Amino acid sequence: DAMGMAYAVTATPGHWNCFNNQALLTSAQATSFSAALENRFMMPALSFKALSAVIAIKAAPLGIVASHYGNADYYRLLTGLGSAIKIADGIALGVQVDYITEHGIGEYRDVSHVTFETGMTCDLSSSLALGLHFFNPLSSLNALPSSIEAGLQWSQSDDFLLAIGSSKVSDEPLSVQCGLNWNVLESLILRSGYMSSPSAFAFGIGFRSGSLQADAGFLLNSVTGVTSSVSITWTIR
Repeated sequence: DAMGMAYAVTATPGHWNCFNNQALLTSAQATSFSAALENRFMMPALSFKALSAVIAIKAAPLGIVASHYGNADYYRLLTGLGSAIKIADGIALGVQVDYITEHGIGEYRDVSHVTFETGMTCDLSSSLALGLHFFNPLSSLNALPSSIEAGLQWSQSDDFLLAIGSSKVSDEPLSVQCGLNWNVLESLILRSGYMSSPSAFAFGIGFRSGSLQADAGFLLNSVTGVTSSVSITWTIR
């Protein structure tokens, strides 16, 4: 769960993390499907809902995502199709094409955009990985913001990892994130993290049972309050 690690997941494999950096699709060992709900600032009008699938094709795995943000007066729909390949030992490149529709009322007209995002991962050593991600390099051609993210992940086992990253969105301040993921038991995962902009502490928990995994994450900000997320992922093993 990306929220539980304060979104410091640019170099961290995982079902939903594949949509934060498409190059991570190459780490998918099995096909999986997931549904997620995010409640921003505990306000239903700012809810975010998403469905996704990662199809583990050996040569070039596929990622499919559809999301909805907003309410009946204003909403944004996104559908995306991505894939990734390994271009060398420990180096992967990924890309995703996005179709985004924005709906408003009153004087606001509906608009649609086609753009893309791309990412790279590189294993710097057996325990250290680098991730890079770019969203909407076409910002000069459309009205969407662009963003760039970079991150490192350190782990010496599958049970514990540390991650640090930074991100910059158009017209917004630089944000630095850090997070950890700890598999306390075979079926229990604990997560924590911090992000600098907006300043927020993050906490998360995950449960595994057979082919199902449930995750919950929370962002705590002294001004805007609590943002929460839940997801359920089914993996075909």
